Amino acid sequence: MAVFDILSGISPWYWFAFALALGALEMATFSFFLIWPALAALIVGGILLASPETSGPAQISIFAISTIALTALGRFLLSRYGDGGGTEDLLLNKRGQRFVGRTAIVLEFANGQGYIEVEGMRWRAIWPADQTSQQGDQVRVTRADGMVLGVEPILD
Repeated sequence: MAVFDILSGISPWYWFAFALALGALEMATFSFFLIWPALAALIVGGILLASPETSGPAQISIFAISTIALTALGRFLLSRYGDGGGTEDLLLNKRGQRFVGRTAIVLEFANGQGYIEVEGMRWRAIWPADQTSQQGDQVRVTRADGMVLGVEPILD
């Protein structure tokens, strides 16, 4: 009950400061969770600014309900429209996969392996057992195993 008594005469600027602190924590952690309670604290501060006689229990209730509603709304909007990260570039940490299907120039070839150039970058490459190439030939990248690309000659 003492918490509610303290909140009964509180200045709305404490809620704004609380919102700012939660926003700063959100920016430091990038959790995308603390933003919703921060917005709820802004709402309570705004209500308290408009109606200074708002009781402590009402402030806590408004904060709790606003936090739950904003969190649910935020999660719904993120699931529906996405956050732009994570789905845009699924091959970010699989650089070799980006080259599958592209053509490359043979730099060196011997005994089924060698080096190719794809988009100005030198890559180690492996040919199928029955295939051969000469320096300067064009090949197609068929697969990527880490930093080694599987290639096949392009037959004219």
